[in-house]
Amino acid sequence: MTIEACTPNDAAIIADIVRRAYLGLPLTQVPDDMPIYHPEYHAENLTDPQTRWFLLRDGDGPAGMSMWRALPSLAHLHLLFVAADKQGLGYGSQLLKHFQQQAASEDASLRLLTLHCLSDAHRSIRFYKRHGYTAYTEGDEGRIVDLYLWLDAASRYDISWPLKKDKLLFYKVLR
Repeated sequence: MTIEACTPNDAAIIADIVRRAYLGLPLTQVPDDMPIYHPEYHAENLTDPQTRWFLLRDGDGPAGMSMWRALPSLAHLHLLFVAADKQGLGYGSQLLKHFQQQAASEDASLRLLTLHCLSDAHRSIRFYKRHGYTAYTEGDEGRIVDLYLWLDAASRYDISWPLKKDKLLFYKVLR
């Protein structure tokens, strides 16, 4: 298993992994079509200098991907997908660990990791909690100062805040 940086040529591979990740869900929860299923959606975003894209490959080929954005003292995980037939093998944990290590190596002042998750994605919620992430509740910023930084960055860098009702914010304090 390897994790390597993506190039703009990987847009079709990324779209395929996203689509394959949804194959493990009940059909009633899977949209027939979403922008994230298409290479064009990823191709433009792959050129954004603030984002970091990674592919996880195993002996069978591409099996997972992650994308995160570097912000001052913060890092936000936008995407983490593992193909349905590869889930349960620890690949999601490897991608999450890689995100945390890469973000810390790029920014010695890194203080907070954040991510969004669908509010009905119970398996994902358990996964992130198991890895030390906390679900945000209104008022957390009163006791965790770095959440103020995140709220400010989210508005300046267009990171979907406030959240839609179908999403949760998770965070992990590093210092």
